[in-house]
Amino acid sequence: MSTDVSGTIECRPGARLWGPDDEDAVWELGIDLFLLNRGNAYDGLACLFGIRNSFGFRPLAEGRGFPDDASDGLRAEFAGYGGPHSVHGTTWVTWAELAATDW
Repeated sequence: MSTDVSGTIECRPGARLWGPDDEDAVWELGIDLFLLNRGNAYDGLACLFGIRNSFGFRPLAEGRGFPDDASDGLRAEFAGYGGPHSVHGTTWVTWAELAATDW
């Protein structure tokens, strides 16, 4: 049985203009991960999220749950699946964390 990742990349375009603490610097849906999901990249899933981690990686963003500051669009998507607690392996990672990782 295969394992796939699903989710959304979010961005905060207002943060660049007004700063990350501004009330208008909210998260917005950017791109569905379905568009990037081509095959079973188990090494990537293991390294990032600890899923199917037979490689022994120390996952970067395992088990963080649903982000408190998620966009309204992402909340609506998850509600369609029964909410974040009904979705296995809910977690998140920031671009800054990915950029700072020594791969």
